Parts: sequence; structure tokens; C-alpha cells
Amino acid sequence: METKDLIYGRNTVLEYLKRCHTGEGVTVYLAENAHGSIIEAITAEARRRQVPVVAADKSFFRGIGPSSKHQGAAMSVAAERASADAPALLERASAAGGLIILLDQLMDPHNIGSIIRSAEALGCAGVVMTKSHSPGITPTVAKASAGATAHIAVLSVPNAAEFMRRAKEKGFWIIGSSDHGDCGIEKARGLRPAVLVIGSEGAGMRRLTGKRCDCTVAIPLKGRIGSLNASVAAGILLYELLKD
Repeated sequence: METKDLIYGRNTVLEYLKRCHTGEGVTVYLAENAHGSIIEAITAEARRRQVPVVAADKSFFRGIGPSSKHQGAAMSVAAERASADAPALLERASAAGGLIILLDQLMDPHNIGSIIRSAEALGCAGVVMTKSHSPGITPTVAKASAGATAHIAVLSVPNAAEFMRRAKEKGFWIIGSSDHGDCGIEKARGLRPAVLVIGSEGAGMRRLTGKRCDCTVAIPLKGRIGSLNASVAAGILLYELLKD
């Protein structure tokens, strides 16, 4: 079971440090033999943010996993780091004519982290997940996102249908992703503000979720493989829908 108040990985730690406030009560842990340019950047950023740095021994990192997993760097973070307020997120995205991505029962933390990374990099307003049938923001998700979880609003909601209902009340279009879309990507690009729904890795969007969508989009595929990994599909759709 992962401890959600500890994140790890060199890039992840550095990105979380960049958004820290002085006196936030976090701590950076570096392996005693850790070295390199990123370690130097972490140390410098921690000093700038007045974050304590602890030289941790092998037993500390052994509890996290192999060195390929933690890379000799970890950081304690506030448990509420991934929280966001649904009305505030909807209000902010609405005012900007932006896009929110809703993950409909995705379970794989690496897929979720990759999607969050793409969402942050491409200018998405926020990411929404369900509290059940979702791992939440675990250290694995944070590392897979390359630290993007430190910079984008990530919200867990009790009920995806209720979130979509509230979004529609705020004037959002609900755009589903499906192998059989009924709306071209070019047309969907003009529907703002919007919520893009990405279904689970195996089954895709749930039937009732699909019924609540205003339209669905598909990625045209030319090869013999009939589907894409959820994170790959999400990245392509985000790029297309967020084009200027």
C-alpha cells in the first residue's frame, strides 16, 4: 500500500518543490550517495524555499522500492495537495473557455499519471477522477506524471454523473471519447467550455456515462490495431481539442 503523503522520483520532487511555500512543513529526503545535476537543482530549490533536506540511509529508501523507482529522492507533501473544489474548478474553466478532462473509472496509475502530464503540458484546466474505481493521486501517479500533479488541479468526485450534471448547468459541453464517434474533432474543437470524458482501459466509457455526453469523438486509425492505450488516446484528443 502506497503512502500518499510521500512522493518520489527526482523530477517529481523538483516540480513539487517549485510550488512550495516557505514554512509549508515539507521535507526532502535524498540518498546519501545521490549526485548529479538534478540533485543539485533539488538542493538549491529546497534551500531557496527553506525546505529541510535530510540525508536518508538505505533502509529509508528500501521501504519505497528499488532505486529505479525512487531514484534516491523523496519528499513528504501535504495530504491535501491533490484536492480541488469542484465549483471553483468549473468557474475558472468556464471563465477561460477551457477544457476539463474527466477520467471515467481509469485504474492504471501509469495511465492516469501520463494523462495528467499531457493535460498540464497542453493547457487543460484540470483533471477529475471518481473517488471509487480510481487509485487517486498516489506516489506512482505523481511520478508517472513527471511532477505535473504539483501544477494542475486534480479533483476526486463521489459521482461522475453528478459532476457532469453540474458542468452542464454551468454551460459546459460534455464530449465523450469512443471508437465510434458521432462528431468530428474539428467541430468538437469549437465546443467550449467543455469536459472531455476518457473511459476505462478495457471497457471504455460506461454506457450511462456515454448517454450523458452531448457528442462523442473518435480518433481515425489507419492501421490494423483497432484501439489505442487510454493515455495515448487522451493525449491525442487533448492536443486536437486544445488547438488554437
